[in-house]
Amino acid sequence: MFLMDTNHRLYRYTSNGEGVFSAGKRLLPKNLIEEAREARKWMLKPNLPEGEYRFYLTATGKKQYENTLLKVHKKYLKNIECEEFEQGKLGDIVYQDEWQVVVKK
Repeated sequence: MFLMDTNHRLYRYTSNGEGVFSAGKRLLPKNLIEEAREARKWMLKPNLPEGEYRFYLTATGKKQYENTLLKVHKKYLKNIECEEFEQGKLGDIVYQDEWQVVVKK
């Protein structure tokens, strides 16, 4: 598991207040499925038990997202905003790698 200092900044992109990955999956038009899949292939999907989680991007993940999947999300999601957080204030981390940090809601 990739470990980082708990003082690092993390980022969460939202569309109308909902995380872009949740909104993106729910609203993805059929004509963009392949483009979105290709743009997202760099990010691992962690194998997590059933539950509710919140996903944050590391600085590396933020940069990669902005260069890939954000371009697809902008084609169909509205009001995309980036929020910044301190990792140490998020709660219990259940997964992390170089791209993302996941906490249980």
